[in-house]
Amino acid sequence: MRVFVRLVAVSLALCVAAAPVSARVVRMETKVMLEDHSELGIKLAVREAFQLSVRGAIAMGLPHVSVDGVRVLPDAVVLALVATDENDDAPETRSE
Repeated sequence: MRVFVRLVAVSLALCVAAAPVSARVVRMETKVMLEDHSELGIKLAVREAFQLSVRGAIAMGLPHVSVDGVRVLPDAVVLALVATDENDDAPETRSE
């Protein structure tokens, strides 16, 4: 009986210690039309795309965001953003 109790205790400890960690991660792209192709026009479009993306991420409950890329197309700017509910400040996991 003692062996069975110890086996159950060890099994429960392993289940608790090996519990999976779940983090929600979303990669989104936001497209904003360009008013003009000047440097100021591109900056304003990128800023608008960033604000739209951050509002969407916060609405989904994902408070941590990072920019994954920006593309300037002939008629629009596309901003790629990664949003997550987990704060990952570890420098070895970030790609520069």
